[in-house]
Amino acid sequence: MKSLIRFSHILLLFFLSLPVFAEVGNRLDHTMETVWQKGGFVPQVQILELKADSPLHAEPMTSIREALLAQPVTTADSPNFGYSRSAFWVGFSLTNALDKPQNYYLEVAYNRLDNVYFLVTEPESGAVMTEFATGDLKPYANRPLETSNFVLPINFSTGKSYNVYVRIETASSSQFPIRVWTPDRFTEQNQTLAGITGGLIGMISVMAIYNVFLFLSLREKSFLYFALTLVSYAVVEGVLTGFAYQYAWPSLPDWNDTSLTFFGNIALASLMLFSRDFLAVKTTFPSLYKSFNIVAIIGYSLALLSLVMPYRTMIQISAANVILSPALGYGLSLIMIFRRHKLAYYYAIAFTFFVISAAVFTFSKSGFLPRTFLTEYSLHLSAVGVVVLFSFAMADRINFERRTRETAQQSAIDNLQKYRAIYEKSLEGMFRVLPDGSLLACNPAFARLLGVDSEEELLSTVHNTLSLIPASEETGQQLITLLNQHGHIFGFETKCRRLDGSEFWGAIFANKLEDADHQIIIEGSIVDITDKKENELQLSYLATHDPLTNLLNRNEFERRLRRALAASRESGSEHALIFVDLDQFKIVNDTSGHVAGDELLRQIGSLFQTHTREEDALARLGGDEFALMLKNCHIDKATEIGQRLRSEVAEYRFFWGSKVFNVGASIGIVPVTQEASTVEEVLSLADTACYAAKDAGRNRVIVHSQKAHDLTLRQNEMQVATNLLEAIKSDQLKLFYQNVVTTRPDVVGQHYEILVRLQQGDEIIGPGAFLPAAERYNMIRAVDRWVIETYFNWLHHHPDHLLELHRANINLSSQTIGESDFEPFLMATLDKYQIPASKICFEVTETTAIANLVDTAKFIQRLQSSGIQFALDDFGSGFSSYSYLKTLPVNTVKIDGSFIRDILIDPVDHAMVRSITEVAHLMGLSVVAEFVENAEIQEALEEIGVDFMQGYHLHVPEALDQHLR
Repeated sequence: MKSLIRFSHILLLFFLSLPVFAEVGNRLDHTMETVWQKGGFVPQVQILELKADSPLHAEPMTSIREALLAQPVTTADSPNFGYSRSAFWVGFSLTNALDKPQNYYLEVAYNRLDNVYFLVTEPESGAVMTEFATGDLKPYANRPLETSNFVLPINFSTGKSYNVYVRIETASSSQFPIRVWTPDRFTEQNQTLAGITGGLIGMISVMAIYNVFLFLSLREKSFLYFALTLVSYAVVEGVLTGFAYQYAWPSLPDWNDTSLTFFGNIALASLMLFSRDFLAVKTTFPSLYKSFNIVAIIGYSLALLSLVMPYRTMIQISAANVILSPALGYGLSLIMIFRRHKLAYYYAIAFTFFVISAAVFTFSKSGFLPRTFLTEYSLHLSAVGVVVLFSFAMADRINFERRTRETAQQSAIDNLQKYRAIYEKSLEGMFRVLPDGSLLACNPAFARLLGVDSEEELLSTVHNTLSLIPASEETGQQLITLLNQHGHIFGFETKCRRLDGSEFWGAIFANKLEDADHQIIIEGSIVDITDKKENELQLSYLATHDPLTNLLNRNEFERRLRRALAASRESGSEHALIFVDLDQFKIVNDTSGHVAGDELLRQIGSLFQTHTREEDALARLGGDEFALMLKNCHIDKATEIGQRLRSEVAEYRFFWGSKVFNVGASIGIVPVTQEASTVEEVLSLADTACYAAKDAGRNRVIVHSQKAHDLTLRQNEMQVATNLLEAIKSDQLKLFYQNVVTTRPDVVGQHYEILVRLQQGDEIIGPGAFLPAAERYNMIRAVDRWVIETYFNWLHHHPDHLLELHRANINLSSQTIGESDFEPFLMATLDKYQIPASKICFEVTETTAIANLVDTAKFIQRLQSSGIQFALDDFGSGFSSYSYLKTLPVNTVKIDGSFIRDILIDPVDHAMVRSITEVAHLMGLSVVAEFVENAEIQEALEEIGVDFMQGYHLHVPEALDQHLR
């Protein structure tokens, strides 16, 4: 508010001063409107306007005189018709009332007129006494007097009267002040105006030179733009006052017109660039930065156009640009005043005068305001104010920048002192060395890190730090290579050595620099990260090893098996996988407890380790299952090792207290070659071979035969598929359900998963025996439809149960999801049996979902719109589960049972379950944990915070027909 009041006061003073300026101008004009003895006067004239279509253009002078006599007499000091295309005749009479002859100068006091024709005649006879043609389109040398305006000397006889006629044409503003002077008075007046104009142009030129020197000294472009503005305006001043034509280019009348619009637009464009930088538009108002550039480009373009375009057109466009261009900077400065930008005060004050003066000057030239001293010289006077104010502003800016630099220097000194204190007291070791390792400087922390008490002692003892940091020469060369390539290193972790030979882990941060003497140096810091590194190594070990036996865990074993499988595909190498399942292990657990069972597993693990090489991989997969991958081992050699393992386990005696146990091992062996498709398949085949050994009587070794396995499997599946088709027709499929237990108090009602079984006689066959065959032979879609139709029908006939039902989960296969007519079938079935869609949740496995991610997502979204919910089953089994979770719009996540099974003994599985639960909850999804096989697993899952659980510990699946609640 204070800024606004201060600026308002300045404007008020300016407007109050306008009448004073006007009065001064009027007095000056009135001094010319005196009697002859005082040297000059403004005659009363008659003016005849000849428009472009006037027939008088071709009439003789007699007709012109008659037309003039018909015009009214005007006493206007300066007739002004603006930018008119007409020609004008001015007529008046002069009488020498003195008693002696007298010379007088007849002046048209405006130098921008193209053609001026003087004609002096006797009143009675009409005889021509004097005639003369001049104008700014004619060479300056033709003028009878060296003046900036158009002057005709006339010799008056005593008591003689004359008629004076002046014809005027111009493409500029049609204004033609007529003055009559005595020679002495004219010379005095001309010298006064020349002095004022010369002083103004000289002052502007000096300021321009001063700003050029500032630019050369400070290299700041705003000074150069201001200098260019001043130089261009000085030329404009010279053109407007006529002095440029008189002294600079008297033989170039065409250029005299063009120069006004050329330099005028150059001045305006340069002023815009100066204003842009002076007001710091790029930082204060970045959105307007381009606007200033565009206006400047327009100004420079108009300057170039003035070289080829007609003067009449360009002078009117340029007159408009005089108002419009500065208005952008002026308006911005007014806004900045409210934001208390100091430099904006100077700019706003200067341009308040300039904008008003430019408007007055432009309106005067356009004929909207009469030509007075104030209108004629307002632009010149305001230019002085602008130059002075901007000069003060630039000086103030330089002074401010000087103070800023001094403040910055003092701040730098303070910061240097603070840095010195930090350097001395820092816990990080800081150093400066040459590329050859020579130590230049270090702080106390660096000295202590290497095992000495002070930096002076270290400097005198160590000559090559590269022998200590890093500890190995190879790592040192790697560090130097990275520095040479990138110029810096960040957090380079390596082992280092102290002077006493002990080692520690350090993280190095360094930059390669060039000092003032152009010498390459390396400076940086090092942090002791020994504790962190040991913790990382411990965590890495726990993430890849079984905590009970210290063998590899399942995840790490699968990773190494995957690598071996990839090597087989690339090089054709052959490996072998031995899968071991202990026999009679349950007897040890049941009779002596889990502590005894754990100790047996540790001892068996140690026994197996005696048969492994460094490149082999031995793992405990979970429970009493072990796996051994033999790198670059033929199946025959693997069979021999498998037999040896079986024999040693059979002969092994496990002592626990007073009890002695014998255990056996059922072993399955499978080759790992380039024909194997996936890790999962290899493990499945090994597991199948192991179970074949158990089925054959235990304590045996079975080697997988791919050909026999595939043939048997295919024959079995074909038989199962044939039986399944008949089972659907004869209604031999049966619906079972397994309860889903909730940990959330807000969930009320029954919640279960619908399962399908095959009944053959009194035997109930599980889904694993027939669903794979149904998928292979494209019968799974019929199974899915049978399940939906049968279950919805059952719900329809048990309305009380339907009312109590919270949600029922039903599995959908990938083939069903991709079926085009499944959605109409589903919606029709829901409608047929009047089943609320919100009570149904379809489960889609992660493998099914990612097979066609986009289509599956669209399928889920369409059905969700009707209220049906979706669960992502077997979550975590894929490699990019979290990314799929963000893409698929499911409501529930069912964690893969492989993570739940060993959650109590495998910390990685425990961490995975916790991570999946937290991420799902963060996304607003509920979480279901499967394979809850005992109370301990249930308790662990409740502690993690899963929403629902299901498994044999909580509920053994039952036939749906028995569910009558």
